[in-house]
Amino acid sequence: MAILVSSTVADGAAVVAEIERRSGERVSACYQCGRCTSTCTGSFVFDYPPHRIMRLLQLGQVDEVLNSRTAQLCFDCMTCSTRCPMNIDVANVIEHAKMIADERGIEGDEKDVRLFRLAFLQNVRRHGRLHEARLLTWINLRSFKPFNDLELVPLILRKKKIHIVPPRIRNRRQLHRIFREVNSGDKS
Repeated sequence: MAILVSSTVADGAAVVAEIERRSGERVSACYQCGRCTSTCTGSFVFDYPPHRIMRLLQLGQVDEVLNSRTAQLCFDCMTCSTRCPMNIDVANVIEHAKMIADERGIEGDEKDVRLFRLAFLQNVRRHGRLHEARLLTWINLRSFKPFNDLELVPLILRKKKIHIVPPRIRNRRQLHRIFREVNSGDKS
């Protein structure tokens, strides 16, 4: 006799398996001690604290995780990972959930945070390091706020806090290799 499994449960299990494959972590190893949450610097803005994210993944409730404010707002401070008695890199698990949400086009309520993260990575990929002028311009244009903080530009330029010309790095091939490896999920 075959047991029918709903497509939601099957999809949840597949997403959890993908998060585990990409992160190299076993979500099932978490026993809900709560240490990650007790030291989390961002839990005050999260809808689910880190240990709850892990539990939701264990239960296959990936839609809750992918749409959560936690996945969008995690500071990546790694405190949760360093405190885990099972040596689970909880921040890495949350980061991969965030990446899968991005791949699926899930924006959640924190659209500006997602926009910033994507713009930041694109900026670093292009220049090898952060070029603030281009980042701020891109974000303002993409968020339909082209004149946001415009009054600060003369002050910033006068103090030479932002450079107009993008920085250059020496070994761009190595940078592109790093981004290729990250995008392919290769941990070697």
